[in-house]
Amino acid sequence: MSGQSRESFPCREAVVFAVRGEIDIANAARLCAGLLQATDRPECGCLVVDLSRVGFIDLSGVRALMECYRILTREGRHMVLAEPSSPAARILDALDMGQTFEIYPIVETALVHTGRQRYEEGPFTGVSGAD
Repeated sequence: MSGQSRESFPCREAVVFAVRGEIDIANAARLCAGLLQATDRPECGCLVVDLSRVGFIDLSGVRALMECYRILTREGRHMVLAEPSSPAARILDALDMGQTFEIYPIVETALVHTGRQRYEEGPFTGVSGAD
């Protein structure tokens, strides 16, 4: 899994959206809505989804990420995944999602092509509040 093999383009502003907890059928739609809401400003050209604190993700979670990716791509925006936890990396690898997403090993490498960054804490998963 690597985002380095793809051509990148400079983004004006990137939003880093940290996802934590479990992503499953019970909250996948809410996650997608939260991701799209985080990018709801014209200057935001890139969404970096930080998956480092994801304890579990199922197929519905991957579908939610893909739906957000499709929507943002249609709008001319960029979405990448960064720092997937072991459970997230396993399912992304098993589904060969590196063919669809740019996946970076750490958040900082995903931000190299951006001008400005903004950090969003994503309480839109199975765990809300503190870890």
